[in-house]
Amino acid sequence: MIALRGLLPCIVMGLVLFGCAGRIDVWTFWAWLAVMWGTFAAIYTRLEKTNPELVRERMKPPSDRDRATRRLVALPFLAMLVIAGLDVRFGWTPVSTTVSAIGLVFWFLGLAISGWVLFANPYASSAVRIQDERGQRVIDTGPYAFVRHPMYTAVVVVCLACGPALGSWLAGLCALPVIVIFLRRTSIEDRMLHGELAGYVDYAARVRWRVVPFVY
Repeated sequence: MIALRGLLPCIVMGLVLFGCAGRIDVWTFWAWLAVMWGTFAAIYTRLEKTNPELVRERMKPPSDRDRATRRLVALPFLAMLVIAGLDVRFGWTPVSTTVSAIGLVFWFLGLAISGWVLFANPYASSAVRIQDERGQRVIDTGPYAFVRHPMYTAVVVVCLACGPALGSWLAGLCALPVIVIFLRRTSIEDRMLHGELAGYVDYAARVRWRVVPFVY
């Protein structure tokens, strides 16, 4: 069951968070992990029934023109978890309960946007590639009516939400490089789609913004 597959990464992240904090009674960590796993389980359990081909594509794409992103995001993401735990332990940059709750709402919102993308786009691969074997075409409905790369919009939201949601402003700073890395990926993917996906040039003329409406 795919929901169980998503549980292992959550356990590993929990071990890092609670291990660095030196305690397990940190409600923000539990809430952050619960929202992540619960959203993943809900989205992918549904996708398994409605679009198993997309699930296979996302879990193991046959190629990727931007493998570097996976390596580049590993360090800042790990640093975010470690710093969040240490911040709770030493009280460097505490976040109020109210702000943490708001952060958790936006954490969920970002993950929910990613789910919206997956349900709207049957070609929403986890890799940068053209899926000729699946008959890939331009998708311009759902979130794609507003921006051309809404999955990366979700990335921006979750990265901005992580620090407050985890209860550490310093951890939030660690997450900011991830945004820059994915903006780089956006540029790579957008150039590929312009050059190789039929109809994308016309779509890009209609939907001007790549990730954030009126900004980028």
